[in-house]
Amino acid sequence: MAEVVTLDDATASAVSELVPVLRGFCRSGYGIAVGGAHAKGTADEESDLDLYVFASSVLGNEARAARVRECSPAIENLVSWGDEDPFVQGGTDFERQGQKVECWLRHSGYIDQTITNCRAGVVEHTQVTWTPMGFYSYCALSDLKTMVPIEDPEGMLARWQEAIAVYPPKLREAIIDKHLGAARFWPHNFHYTSAVERLDVMYTTTIIQQVVHNLIQTLFAMNEVYFPGDKKLAAALEYLERVPEGFGQQVQRLVFPGREATADMLREQQTELQRLLAETEALVAGTR
Repeated sequence: MAEVVTLDDATASAVSELVPVLRGFCRSGYGIAVGGAHAKGTADEESDLDLYVFASSVLGNEARAARVRECSPAIENLVSWGDEDPFVQGGTDFERQGQKVECWLRHSGYIDQTITNCRAGVVEHTQVTWTPMGFYSYCALSDLKTMVPIEDPEGMLARWQEAIAVYPPKLREAIIDKHLGAARFWPHNFHYTSAVERLDVMYTTTIIQQVVHNLIQTLFAMNEVYFPGDKKLAAALEYLERVPEGFGQQVQRLVFPGREATADMLREQQTELQRLLAETEALVAGTR
């Protein structure tokens, strides 16, 4: 099961007032939870309040927006989206008394299928605009693992958290095979070397970002920790037990070198990338 986090008084109060509204979004059995930084106990002044609603049928955009407006005259910047038929996902986001609230709605059947697929080693990657490297289906498992259930009359949240409590071995192998294979493509590639000698910084930067992303995906899977998505990755890396020595600092230097992009600097980056790949490969080999 997910580690139990106690919500602070202000968050608990806000959630208590909003739960009846979220419950009213649903036209079927449902589950409601707090996610994100508040569920992880890492919230700061910039953190919004992430609320999750799972159901097989929900009200449309305008009906959800109307219910939010009815709950308080202090609602601002209300946006409701995802009015699809059949329902897959949607959102109703707003500001309440100066606090940003993000309510994410997801078809409960999708979560069931995602868990089944991930346990079988089947993953999906969708290129979307709201997360730079795209959305990986197993990110939903990362969210679920840390959520704090608020209302779970159908027992769906408890069932899901139990199902993902142990990292699926087939998911581990599928992610490592995919992303370690992708990470190997560029570091020794002659096109990368040519770009370095040409000082094609825009090209080499995208190569570095892609390789680093694939190495990070590999390390999360190797450590049997669900990949949480692109945000706050530097902090998330600190919780991985097995990574190349100084990995986080090396990644920071690769992505933000902080000095003029000379040929020597770009060569150093390529060498560093090659070394990180080799060290990651060695770590993976030691766990198989």
